[in-house]
Amino acid sequence: MPKIEKYYIYVLSCVLLVMTSEFAPACDFNMGYRTTARLPNIEAAPNNVGLYFDLYSQAAKMIGCKLVVIREPKNRILNGMRKGNIDFYPGLTYRDSRAEYIFFYENGLPSLDVGLSRVELHEINNYHDLKNKIVLVPLGGAAVDADMYGFLVRSPPEMSFKKAINIILKGKADFYEDDIGTLNYYLKSHPLKFELKYHLKCCGGTKQLTLGFSRASTHYREELNPDYEPAKAKSPYNLPVRLTPNSKAHSFYHALKKLKVEGFTYDLYESYYGIHPDKIFELNK
Repeated sequence: MPKIEKYYIYVLSCVLLVMTSEFAPACDFNMGYRTTARLPNIEAAPNNVGLYFDLYSQAAKMIGCKLVVIREPKNRILNGMRKGNIDFYPGLTYRDSRAEYIFFYENGLPSLDVGLSRVELHEINNYHDLKNKIVLVPLGGAAVDADMYGFLVRSPPEMSFKKAINIILKGKADFYEDDIGTLNYYLKSHPLKFELKYHLKCCGGTKQLTLGFSRASTHYREELNPDYEPAKAKSPYNLPVRLTPNSKAHSFYHALKKLKVEGFTYDLYESYYGIHPDKIFELNK
C-alpha cells in the first residue's frame, strides 16, 4: 500500500476515534433495584422498563453518562451502596441509619401515601386509629413506631403489590400503606377492588420522593453543610454534609431538577399512571 494511502487511513482512523469518544457516554451510572416489580416504575427482573428507566436514563444522558440497571434483593443492593458498587437507589425512604452511607435528595416525583384496607375497616386518620390492628409493612419499608401506636406489624420477605393486596383481602392483615398512584395502578383492573378502600388522610400528606445516592460512589463528593442545624432532626433537607458542585452526583441532581421544572417528569408520570401529579396534591387538600 502506498505511503499516502496509509497516511489518509491513519488520519481517518484518528478522526473516527475522536468522534466516537465525543459522543460516547463519559461514565456509567449504576442504579440498583430489588428483583420484584413495582409497576409502572419498573418491571420484574430482568426487564427494567418503566418510569424509572425513562426518567433516570434521560437525566444520566444530560450529564454525559449512561444508566446501568442492577437487579438484586434489596439487602444486597443496599450493601452494594455501602461499598460504592451501586451508585443510587431510585426511590428510597430517609432513615438516620441509612444516611451514614447514603445521601438523599429529591428525584422530582410526587407522592401521597394512603392506607388500603377492606371496606369494613373504620376510617383511619392517623396511626393512633390503628391500635390493635395488623399493619403490613415491607422489609426495609418506612419505619413507624408500632409500640407507640399499639399496632402489630407483619413483614413478608420480597413482598409484591399483588401479594400485599391479597393478604389484605384474605384478612391476614388489616392495613397497608403505600403511594396512591401505585396502588391505583394495581387496583384499577382488580376483580375485587370494590372490597377495598383508601384512607386518604392517614399517612402524612403529599410529599416529594427522594432517591438515595451512595456516599462511597466514585461519582459522589461532599463537603460540610453550613446550613445544617444540629438542634433539628436530620432529614434530606437538614444533613451535616452537602454535595460539592464538582461531582457527578451534583450534576445528576440538577438534571433531575431541570426535568421537573420543564414539565418532563410530571408528563412522564401522567403517561404511566394516568393521573397528573397536580390532581394528587388536590386529593390531600
